[in-house]
Order: sequence, then structure tokens, then C-alpha cells
Amino acid sequence: MRRDPDEGPAIGGGDGRLVIAATYARWDGYQGFNERDVFGTTEPVAIVEAVDRFCRVKLGSRIDRYEFYATSACGVHGVRLEDGRGVVVKVHRAGADTLHLDAVHDVQRHLVAAGFPAPAPVLAAAPLAGGIAVVDELLDREGWEDAHEPAVRRRVAAGLARQLELCRALGAVPGLKTAALVRQQLWAKPHDRRFDFRAASAGAAWIDELAAEARWRLDEVADANLVAGHMDWRVEHLRFKDGELTATWDWDSLSLAPEPVVVGTVAHAFVADYTVDDLRPAPTIEETLAFVADYEAARGAAFSRGERRVVYAALVAAVAYSARCEHADDLTAMGTRPPGPPPAAVPPGGFRALLASCGPALLGVDPRAVPPVSAS
Repeated sequence: MRRDPDEGPAIGGGDGRLVIAATYARWDGYQGFNERDVFGTTEPVAIVEAVDRFCRVKLGSRIDRYEFYATSACGVHGVRLEDGRGVVVKVHRAGADTLHLDAVHDVQRHLVAAGFPAPAPVLAAAPLAGGIAVVDELLDREGWEDAHEPAVRRRVAAGLARQLELCRALGAVPGLKTAALVRQQLWAKPHDRRFDFRAASAGAAWIDELAAEARWRLDEVADANLVAGHMDWRVEHLRFKDGELTATWDWDSLSLAPEPVVVGTVAHAFVADYTVDDLRPAPTIEETLAFVADYEAARGAAFSRGERRVVYAALVAAVAYSARCEHADDLTAMGTRPPGPPPAAVPPGGFRALLASCGPALLGVDPRAVPPVSAS
């Protein structure tokens, strides 16, 4: 169901057990890989008890109520404490890079001090059950807008331009991962355990070939003019009021990258919000190129020809990763069964269709190896 722009989060409010159970219910056959890895169970009662105990010991107050719960690469618990504070407890799997998480908090503090609407850090990385948690301030989650709308798209692009401009002074933040390293890690080990790229490789050779070409081009500029950029800057993680950006989150996706790499990566999915059922998460190629143009307008300068080549390579690399995830979900019913046969043609409307339409053209490679996109 598409959310009204002034409505709150799609799931949230009240008993944590019910909030977590409602989040599971959004995904048919949800396997709970993240919860099992961290808590050893998917039972909401046990999870809420563990997070409540953490808050009591580390923050000095128990949980009064849950505002929301989300799960993907990590579990995100938005809670209101009994002492009135609102906090977000983000629980990563064991082995999470605490140097990176601490560096992310350093960048957040810099942005908050500059008046940018990032959440203030509350607690650095600390053990929680079988994982590692960080705690941020809970920001107001009202003010959702649809980035498929051109005016909203321009606001999203302008917000990214401001974020990067404020972070230029920081340079290469110690401890922060580079985008090149993140790309390598994700392709070898996707962000969610339900994705098994090796098992779901049938019919994906064309995706891998475009990804390899794009990543090869990006490797040429991997260490040039690095800036700390929010690599998952999409409308799900943004809120607006009266045309102004008022809240941002998911800062764990910060990476060091050249500005064109950040822009190309963000352009691939800036419209996505996976909490809204009928919202198309993949933009059209026209929308991605319009986003790049909006970013150039916001920063006050067009990309050079060489920079634009990098933007396009980053865009294709990011679309290819999302296409590979989409392909794995299609073949395994979101990780609930062994892989089935691949589709005869690329399904329309998703990241595979976007990759088929833009990949060869933006990279200037032979399009004949790309399968046709289904008409329905």
C-alpha cells in the first residue's frame, strides 16, 4: 500500500513483540537469517528481551515502547525508552567492523554540528547478544515523499550534494571502508544471507559480465579524491517538510569514494522504499539520468566527460548488484527454496530490466549478449 506523504512508518508503535512479528509478516516465508545469526532465534519475545536488557545496562533505561523494527543487513530497533529518549538500536552480526562503525559516528557528529539532519550518535559499538550494536538518536519519521516525482527527486539530489560538500573537509576518514572494498565484499558475500549468487547463477552470466566491466572501470579511480558518501541515499531513508530535508538515516552505508562513484551508485535506487508495497523500487533509465542532472545543478557544476564515465560505471555496477539480488530472489522465492530455472526473458519493471536497458549503452559495450525484456 502506498503511504500518504504525511503518514508515519508502515509498521510501528507499541508492543515490540507485535511490531517484530508484523515486520516478518511483510515477507512471505521470511527466514530470519539476521535474527538467527544475532539472537539464535526469530522469536520476538526473546529478541525484545535482549534489546531491553541492552538498553537497561548500556543506556540506563528500559524500553517503554517500540516505534518500528526493520531487518536486512542488520536489525534496526526504533524504541522509546522509559526516560523519554527515542533511540535507534542497530544490531549487526558478530564480526562487524567496529572501526568502520566508529568512523561512521565521527562523520555523523560532524554533520550534526554543521546543522545537517543526521542522527546524533548515542552509543559506540558494543556487544548485544551474539552481535554488535550501535545506538543513534531517533529522528522524526514523518514527512515521507515519493522520489518518482520530479520535485522530490531534485530534493533528494540536493540533499546528497550538501552531504558530500560538508564531508569534503574530513578527507579520507580513518576507519571508513572504501566503496571499492564494499563492492568486492558484497559480490563475494551479499548483504543478506538469503542471497546465494553462486547457487542462483543460472541465467545470470549477462549480469556478471556487465558488472565485471563496470567494476574494472571503477578500479581505475578507486583511490582518487575520496569523500565520505552515503551510498544508500534513497527515499526510504529520508524525510522532508515544506520542501526541506529534515531527517536522514542508515549511515552505516557510508563509504569513501570519488564523488562521481557516490552519485552513480545512489542514482541506481534513489526512488526505493521497501516498506511501501506498490512503490516501484527501480527507477527508469530516464529517472537515473535526470537524478544525475539534478545533482549537477545542485552542486553548481556539470561533471566532466571523464567524471561522467565514472558516474555511468558506478551506476551500472550498482544496478548489476541489485539485479543479481533480484535474480536470486526470483529463482529461490526469496531464499525459501532451492533455485529454480531462470526466466526465459528479463521481467519488466525491476533492476534486471533497468540493467538490460542501460548497461550496454552506458558502458558502450556489445548489447547482443543481453536477453530481451519481457513485454508483460
